Amino acid sequence: MKIWQWAKDKFGRLVTAAGGLVALADLDISPIKDNLEALISHKGVQALTAVLFIASFLRHHWVAQQTPRAP
Repeated sequence: MKIWQWAKDKFGRLVTAAGGLVALADLDISPIKDNLEALISHKGVQALTAVLFIASFLRHHWVAQQTPRAP
């Protein structure tokens, strides 16, 4: 399946493109913020945000390590 291999090879770029589209859509959690805070508390929302940021940061560095370096 060539399409599957292509998607696998371009996974990082596809995720970046999807993130860019979400950023352009001006993603706003205001409508669900109160419900989310009621579910996991304000501190929980802050912790979730921090965990997602750290996971994104670590994924970025892992992907960078997979790329061969120029001599």
